[in-house]
This record gives sequence, structure tokens and C-alpha cells, in this order.
Amino acid sequence: MGNRFRRTLLTLAVAAASSLGQDSNLAGPVSGLLVDDQSRSIRPILGMPGSAYAGDASVTTFDFASAAPDGRSALIARAGALYLVRRLDGGTPTWRELSNESASFSRAAWSESSETLAVVNTSANRLEFWIALSNEPKLASTIDLTSFTGSVAALAVDKDARYAFAATQGADGSALYMLQAGGEPRMIADLGRSGGLLLSAGALYATDRGRNEVLRVTNWASAPEVATIASAGHGVNDPVGVALSADHGTLYIANAGINQLLGFDLAAGAVRTSLDLDFQPTRLERLGTGNLLLLERGVPGEAPAQVLDPVSLKVYFVPVSAASGE
Repeated sequence: MGNRFRRTLLTLAVAAASSLGQDSNLAGPVSGLLVDDQSRSIRPILGMPGSAYAGDASVTTFDFASAAPDGRSALIARAGALYLVRRLDGGTPTWRELSNESASFSRAAWSESSETLAVVNTSANRLEFWIALSNEPKLASTIDLTSFTGSVAALAVDKDARYAFAATQGADGSALYMLQAGGEPRMIADLGRSGGLLLSAGALYATDRGRNEVLRVTNWASAPEVATIASAGHGVNDPVGVALSADHGTLYIANAGINQLLGFDLAAGAVRTSLDLDFQPTRLERLGTGNLLLLERGVPGEAPAQVLDPVSLKVYFVPVSAASGE
């Protein structure tokens, strides 16, 4: 499996609460956003790896939330209304209402550019495509989800909001669906247990936690081609998420089953690097506009967030205090 790297833990400098804790906007650059479903808050990661911590909450109440990859905006559902919240990376957040139809929402996915969104409206049992998010957001189209036999466990959307992919999870199994604006959901693969989805560089990557596999879907505009590119034989063990390197040559795979990160060479079809972790990863998501990836959100006052720098292949912990900043 190539060279093994020991996980590097660096003590992160935490500013004194009496000075910086009163106004997190003065504490330096924002590396990304942490969504805490337990406390219903969104907190910025202030500073860079090696000197970063979770600041005061910029959003303190929501029913559902999803942070944009750019680390500046978030989708917020509160009291039946849907909002786009901007300027979460500094200054006073601005709220824009997208819908007030008294609906509930359960899943959302952003395009890599943070310009489009796919949102599961559970009240209407439909998928909504939202576009032009940095300018004048509008609902572009919807897709009926009544044919789904399970709930949506993972979601991905393309930059033009023409296609979305959904991994469902139900009592009778899991499946991967392709959803096209103006069409019916189409099942393209059976899954053992739904994991994470990544749509990037002209391909969809889907993790199957039940079968210890990573699938790649291409050519979906005409005839979707599904291939297994990594499996248990490569060391895949309960893969909770995947992410691509900046040059799109390496696929990083977060293994929850053995607390390990794999660096998979897509051209060679082989694992080139591996990194042992001393915690269980729950995801592998882009964090802000840099190269950082989030492996674990942490628990306020109990456990830190865990952030991966794929360039150095090092993991840094980010302290998350119990204070909400309300």
C-alpha cells in the first residue's frame, strides 16, 4: 500500500476568550465552516492549520443547514422557510429568503462552484434545483421523488443544475439514482449501503459502505457507465467519503472501518499512500476555498474537529469550545 505516514497532531493556538471570543470576525482568516446539528449552530474555523480554532457561532438556530464549499455561504431551513445566508466568513451575515411555503428539508448538495444547489424538500417529496446563488437565486426546476423506496442519504449536483445524483437508504437496501431536470429518477446502480458522493472532473464517485467499494460513474448524459475502481482488495473498509486532489490524479478515501485515509492513484488503479488516524472519520468534504478537507466535525466542548491537508498529508485538530456565542 505504499509508504505509511503517522498522523501529526499539532497543538493549535486558541485566542483568549476575553479578547477575541467577543468578536470572532477580528480573529483572522476563515478556513471554512462547521455545521453542528446537535447545537443547531454554524461556526467559522478561524486561522489556518497549526493556529486555528472554531469561533463564535454566526448562525445559532436552524432546522436544517448545509454549508457551501466556498466557506462563505450556507443554506438554512428555519420554521418552514428556506434561506441563503451569505457573508459567514466575516462581517454581518446577510439572510435572503428563498421559500416560505412551510416545508421541511432533509438533504442538500452544492456544486463545486457554490453556484447551484440541489435540495430535498421532504414535505413535497421532491428535489429542487436552485441556481445563480451568488447573484439572484431562483428555483430552476423540480423532480418528483415519490418513486424512491428509501430516504436520500447522499446527494450531488452538477454546476449547471441539469443533473443530480442521489444515494438512497431503506429497509430493503440502497441504490444510486441519476436525476435529470424534466425527467424521472433513474436507478443506475444497486448499493450495499449508501456512503458519500462526489461529483467532480466529469465523473461521479460513490462509496458503498456495505460492499467496501468506490464506484465511478461517467458518460451519464447519454448512457451512464458504472465501474468499481477500488474495493476491499485495495484496503477499502467502510468508506464514508471521497475527495479529489487538486490535479484530479489522486482520490482520497476515508475508511471508517479501520480509521485510515487512502490515497488512490486513479491512473494506476492502485493505492499510493495511506495514513493511519487515531479517530474515526465520518466524512471527507472540502473545507473552504483552499485544499483543506474535513474528516470529522467534532463535538463542542468534548472533541475537536479533524482537518486534513492533502498536500502535506497531515491531519490537524481544531478545538471546538462548548460556548455557542449566542
